[in-house]
Amino acid sequence: MSPIVDHPREIQMSSTETPAAGASRWGLVTARDLMRTDVVTVSYASPLSDVERTLSEHRISGAPVTDEAGHIIGILSLKDLVARYAENSDARPRRSAGFFHLSSEEMLDDDFESFSVPNEAEETAGDLMTGEVYSVDVAASLKDVAQAMLDHKVHRVLVQEDGRYVGLLSTMEILAALSA
Repeated sequence: MSPIVDHPREIQMSSTETPAAGASRWGLVTARDLMRTDVVTVSYASPLSDVERTLSEHRISGAPVTDEAGHIIGILSLKDLVARYAENSDARPRRSAGFFHLSSEEMLDDDFESFSVPNEAEETAGDLMTGEVYSVDVAASLKDVAQAMLDHKVHRVLVQEDGRYVGLLSTMEILAALSA
């Protein structure tokens, strides 16, 4: 997570503007104006219990999933987690202490010989993520961003500039701007 800009720029309509004038003003707002640059990501190898914790701690409903090199390879949302747990309630991570909570630094050399990973190891972000990543250009208008979200039936899109991801826009950023 590397913040470049703390908060989206607030776009406000004056009390003397007509709704039509305000609507035309929204046409000037771009993805760059509203995007978040402090994007929280999760590794494809993160156990689902860690993903849940990350989403909860940051109070977000989804996050891009990255590979070993830090490249975004998918998206994982609370909706994906809920759908998976509804499909198979045994998939929900167990909260009891287990091998996931034992540090290898705490083990003696002799312990490694008898240590085995259970067959039913916890699923990871990579197992559950949606591999389709949707994005818009930094210059995309608010209308274009909203249309992309509607077309793909998603609540978040990445923002690209010169072929690299520079931010994220979710329905929350759009609603925050509209309510300002």
